[in-house]
Amino acid sequence: MGIAAGVALLFASQVSSSSLQGSVSELEHGIVGNATLQLAARDPHGISQGVVEHVRRLQGVRFAAPLLEANAQASGPGGSESVELIGADQSLEALGGTLVPHGELTPFGGIGAVVIAAPLSHALGVVHFGQEVTLRLAGHTVQAPLYAQLGERQIGQLARSPVLIAPLSYAQEIAGLQGRVSRVLIQPDPGAQTRVRAELMALTAGRSSIGHANVEPIDYEATLFANAVSASSQSSALFSAISALVGFLFAFNATLLTVPARRRLIVDLRRDGYPPRTVIATLCLDALVLGVLASALGLALGDVLFTHVLRSDSTFFSLAFTVGSEQSVSFTDVAIAAGGGMLAALAAVLSPLRAVLSHDPLAATGEREQSGARWAGARTALAGLACLAAASALLSIEPDAAIPGMVLVIAALLCILPLTLRVTLALAGWLAALIVSPVPHVARMELSAGRTRAVAIAATGAVAVFGSVALGGAHRDLLAGLRTAARETTAAAPVWVAPAGSYNLLMTTPFAPLEQDRLRRVPGVQAVGLYRGGLLDYGRRRVLVIAPPLAARPLVPTGQLLGGDARRVEALVRGRGWIVVSRAIAEEHDLRVGQSVTLPTPNPTRMYVAALSTNMGWEPGAIVMSAPSYARAWGSTDASAYAIELAPGISPSRGAREIQSALGGSLQSALAVQTARQRSSALQALDTRALARLTQIATLIPIFAILAMAAAIGAMVWQRRARLAKLKLEGLARAQLWRTILLESLLLLGAGCVTGALFGLYGQHLADRALAQTINFPVVDHSLNPLPALGSLGLVIASALAVLALPGYLASGVPASVALQE
Repeated sequence: MGIAAGVALLFASQVSSSSLQGSVSELEHGIVGNATLQLAARDPHGISQGVVEHVRRLQGVRFAAPLLEANAQASGPGGSESVELIGADQSLEALGGTLVPHGELTPFGGIGAVVIAAPLSHALGVVHFGQEVTLRLAGHTVQAPLYAQLGERQIGQLARSPVLIAPLSYAQEIAGLQGRVSRVLIQPDPGAQTRVRAELMALTAGRSSIGHANVEPIDYEATLFANAVSASSQSSALFSAISALVGFLFAFNATLLTVPARRRLIVDLRRDGYPPRTVIATLCLDALVLGVLASALGLALGDVLFTHVLRSDSTFFSLAFTVGSEQSVSFTDVAIAAGGGMLAALAAVLSPLRAVLSHDPLAATGEREQSGARWAGARTALAGLACLAAASALLSIEPDAAIPGMVLVIAALLCILPLTLRVTLALAGWLAALIVSPVPHVARMELSAGRTRAVAIAATGAVAVFGSVALGGAHRDLLAGLRTAARETTAAAPVWVAPAGSYNLLMTTPFAPLEQDRLRRVPGVQAVGLYRGGLLDYGRRRVLVIAPPLAARPLVPTGQLLGGDARRVEALVRGRGWIVVSRAIAEEHDLRVGQSVTLPTPNPTRMYVAALSTNMGWEPGAIVMSAPSYARAWGSTDASAYAIELAPGISPSRGAREIQSALGGSLQSALAVQTARQRSSALQALDTRALARLTQIATLIPIFAILAMAAAIGAMVWQRRARLAKLKLEGLARAQLWRTILLESLLLLGAGCVTGALFGLYGQHLADRALAQTINFPVVDHSLNPLPALGSLGLVIASALAVLALPGYLASGVPASVALQE
């Protein structure tokens, strides 16, 4: 059970981490099929469809197919979902993808219709042929009839992806992008990959109409997504390491119950003349059976844990990527989890290996003490201090090394813990001399007699509290920073009007600002500015671009700046061609303050770096510029939102109501009106959902540890019934025995959990530093606040003692006659 618990935690966290990446890769492969290159538009307006014929005429191109992609909000009688509209024609079938060949890619009877994945169709309540689904995109609303549904029989797990498929011409009409495509998918002839790529580069460089496209490998989307989820992957990897360690300690505690029997077995086999290799083979068979059964059970439990607890929430990433909901379990996930279980079984069963290899057949009895054992504790403590120093030095030099740094901190914790337990027992002995009761004396003697087991149990609590404090504290600090960033980025205007739908929470969908004059005439509205924003593929990052109007106060979220004079930076950005860049982006592209940079925008424009900032809450990073600078760089006057300034004395809530009523009709359903506070709350809720897995992680670790420690201590108490019976013969009453058991548990839990909490505060500081330095998040470091750590500490100790109270009371009722049975 101990090994199974560790395998379950490890497997669930691995699958949770890899499923998002797997869903993006699988969906992309289902669309593009055998294509290996692509021309990708640099903004949602796409590129001219005429490019396709130019590409098909290139030497070495086997197939080329156009594709239109547009984010939208789909609604029906059953609900509303954020979806991706995919438009394609029959030429896409030649690429061999699994998704599109099952859709009707020509208008049905000359009338356009859509094909919807079956689960999405049922969620929307649009299930009958001809029934209409409402699509809100780019500031307008359309009704699209249903042609067919795609189920798992046709496209497998891709049916769980939030996609609508339509003929290319109809999709262009719906999106308002007639004659435009988002990508051109290309399959070169065998061996012609390099030549075709060079020809595509020359084509985009030589024609201005095609210059708004990038030449990229077909897996570029998956590469961008992998970079975007790097923080989640790192936290999952860290959780995997901590949970595996908790599971291993659980297994080690359980195996300690069988160590005496194994030692006797080793002694019997050695006395009977069996060589060491036969004894080792016997123990390995023991470990194999134990590991296989435990790993199988752990994988089953881990699947349940992932499905019902740790399933990833893709809402945050779906704002920039098309993410499916299917579970993706790879052979690597299974191999890592099962391998960890087998390793734990081998380490536990082969713990008496030194005795097996000894020339003394009685070495396994453990009766002969090793010379110099009295100095072992001091050497271990020094090793722990060295690990702690190494962790600090490593993260100071290389902030990216968060996981190795945390592993070193955990190693330091485990090395120093025996010394902490020894000090605790010494302190208990000193206090016992002041109390007229046998309980503290007996508790101290019992723990001293089984120190190895005591250290293992205390280590389980220490690691659990460490993980809970470090990860939970970093989670709280990150949320606090994200809330601040959300408030600052929405403070540019008191009221916002933007295309409706959860897909547009970041306000990155461009639309023609045809309602600017109407909004200016609304009572209480003083000015209507045009906010522009979008997503820009820059290197290996999909960057968020924020471009408030010049009248915005503030234009730049000054609380997110990393140095420099805020007023000077604001003045520069209001000027022509200055930008604020997230530090992570600047480091990746070797940018410095004052340096010029030409961003890969549709209309590449030279700009200058005014300051560095946090990532504004968008993991790949953000760039801040003025709305006029954005219009020049993108070559478009489209807006992403209206930034409404209200007249003096008009509250944001009143202004929002006036604007909402003034829009009316179809505009009211296509455009959403929000106050700055409402928009900030929506972004904060999004951040909370994105970090929900960290919350679950920080909660699961102490729960598993409480059960682990309760089981280990309970088993230890139950195994000592004969010893408890002997204490009864010596005159201890049942109540005294029960209090002895509880005091032993309290000493073990206190020593382990207090040490874990102290190291957890340091781990929280290291995690905050890694999040701020490496991923550039706006983290508010509260690692010096001990109150949350005390809460975790008290919860684990109180819960474990509560679980142990009843078994301890039952064990204290053992008859005294049990001591005479041997």
